[in-house]
Amino acid sequence: MGEQNKQATAAGRIPPEERFHYIGFDVFPGKGGDIFKSDAEKASLVDAVVKKRSKGEMLREQCSLLMQRVSSAERIVLAAASVIILLALFLPWYSVYNEVVVQPTQTTVSADQNSGEELITAAQSSKRTRREPPVTLSGIGSLIGIGTVGGAMFSSGFGLILIALIMLVYTLMTIAIPIYILMALFKKTKENVDEVALRLKKLLRLAWYPLILFVAAFILSFFGGDYASGLAASFSSLGSSFGPGAFLGTMSWGLLLTIGGFLVLAFKGIEI
Repeated sequence: MGEQNKQATAAGRIPPEERFHYIGFDVFPGKGGDIFKSDAEKASLVDAVVKKRSKGEMLREQCSLLMQRVSSAERIVLAAASVIILLALFLPWYSVYNEVVVQPTQTTVSADQNSGEELITAAQSSKRTRREPPVTLSGIGSLIGIGTVGGAMFSSGFGLILIALIMLVYTLMTIAIPIYILMALFKKTKENVDEVALRLKKLLRLAWYPLILFVAAFILSFFGGDYASGLAASFSSLGSSFGPGAFLGTMSWGLLLTIGGFLVLAFKGIEI
């Protein structure tokens, strides 16, 4: 093969028959046929290349540099994730419940004077608990009820106060970030495709911040803390003191839905 290359170089222009063996990265086996079906097809393709070169266009039609960074289908997915995050604000974010102990019944025994036999009129039942319907709070409800719910949180231990502040910022980001992303997706601009994609990439990076806040709140829950007076007595699901079990136990599916939406936005920001 090396000798053939040297001979071809020494002789001048490589013959078309020999060049055809080296199309691509592999050696073409055997002798190939005609590349074009007809002279008319060859002339039309050559004419198209000449016109393209005359305009200064050097890239191929399907070059990856000319492909959209964010396709229409991806825009729909990003818009759907943003809308889901906003709608999740009206779904349950937090849920607590209380278990009530049902007092056992006592056994009453009476005697029949005529027959002398004892008659049991009541039986003793075992002690059991009954769970009352849970009390839920939506994301938007936590903002509206900041005076009552926040008062109970801010009057608790220091760790619980920090978690309450973090989740408050998380809720505000749940409102702001999806709105900014929706505006960027549907905003009409004169910028080129690359500039729009880079601006969208910066906005999608914001989706990492609420996820980081949620992880920070979970880590803080390991330090524990005491509840405000009467809070633990009102809801037995909270336990006697705050911890990671109580933190995760109070999470409802609306809050988990926002976490999933932010993950979709954040990972797409990496791809762009």
